Amino acid sequence: MFKKVLALACTALFSLNASAGYIQYNFTGPISGYVVQHDDNQSIADYRLTVPIAGTPTNYTFGFNVQPLGAEGVDTITSEWTYFRDGGPTSFTVFDNFGSDRYANFSFDITRAADGTYSYFTEYSARILFQTGNGLQFLPFSGSLTGTVSAGTIAPSYASTLDSLGGYAEFVPRIVPTYIAAAEVPEPASLALLALGGLGAAAAARRKRA
Repeated sequence: MFKKVLALACTALFSLNASAGYIQYNFTGPISGYVVQHDDNQSIADYRLTVPIAGTPTNYTFGFNVQPLGAEGVDTITSEWTYFRDGGPTSFTVFDNFGSDRYANFSFDITRAADGTYSYFTEYSARILFQTGNGLQFLPFSGSLTGTVSAGTIAPSYASTLDSLGGYAEFVPRIVPTYIAAAEVPEPASLALLALGGLGAAAAARRKRA
């Protein structure tokens, strides 16, 4: 009898996890793409963004694809936080190391205006290997971008795929975002420290896979 009850409980728990809800947030403005997160704990389940980054001192613009990687290189979320206890898009940082020809850090800080609209403030810094007149060189890229974020609808087939993967796309870490009260919004320098704090973990994970 006990085994039967335990089996029913496990089945119910699995069904609850499998039917967990998701919400998709779409980015518009300079940045395009979307982030999918869990309804219940607001953790990010997947992200697919294109960020136009500009070179310094060159005027070259590079469309940087920010999405989960773990085979040819590393593109991973290093921290998550939210300003909304009542639900809303989660802010996050990303570290990217694609092979040995690009290194980048991104911070996506998302806030809500009095009228309920969401906006992002994104800072980035990167070094990307390019062929120049002086041979192969790492060119520096840095800057910031602003735009809007709006709630969308996730396709049922996409939600089913995430369910089959345990609720998170491949190479997306399971991080429950830290709640930060609006009066405690960190300065950009603090956000940069959050990103740097995840670099060691990302590098260690990559060495372990190697």
